[in-house]
Amino acid sequence: MRKFLWPLFVLAILIGTSCKPSVNIEKEKEAVLAVILEEADALLAMDKERVYATHIQSSEEMRLELGVYGYRIYDGWEEIGSLIGDFVDAEPSEHAKISKENVRIKVAGTAAWLICDNVISWGTGEEKDGYSNIQIAFLEKVQGEWKISLTAYYNKPVEVPGIDETFSRPGGS
Repeated sequence: MRKFLWPLFVLAILIGTSCKPSVNIEKEKEAVLAVILEEADALLAMDKERVYATHIQSSEEMRLELGVYGYRIYDGWEEIGSLIGDFVDAEPSEHAKISKENVRIKVAGTAAWLICDNVISWGTGEEKDGYSNIQIAFLEKVQGEWKISLTAYYNKPVEVPGIDETFSRPGGS
């Protein structure tokens, strides 16, 4: 009898440890994008609490802004929360819009990254203006919810006549 219990015990352990819940990657990608879109919508609504709710709000969170004249790293939630708070407390722009284009997402367990064109516009008619940068975001799944842990914004290069600093893509421009 003992001879048969040992293999059954080992089999039960193997089955128990190898059974992991399946993850629907497409559903997780949709959830990641929803967090990024919620942050943008909350910024437009000038709703600080909604913006804050999309972030992990820890000392390990980071934000990088990289532009033509240099870069700035915001290290930890204290700096990032203050930056967001200052923006949200300012006067809202009339007819402002934020859209995410050319979105790419990768989910790996409880971590994910997203890269997209972050398109910001404001005003109407001849007063319409805006810009576009590249947004890179890393998210962590915290207690079942995706939260932003790092965001980087990279200004797209401006066209300079006579200088071509573009990189060609395979099979096209």
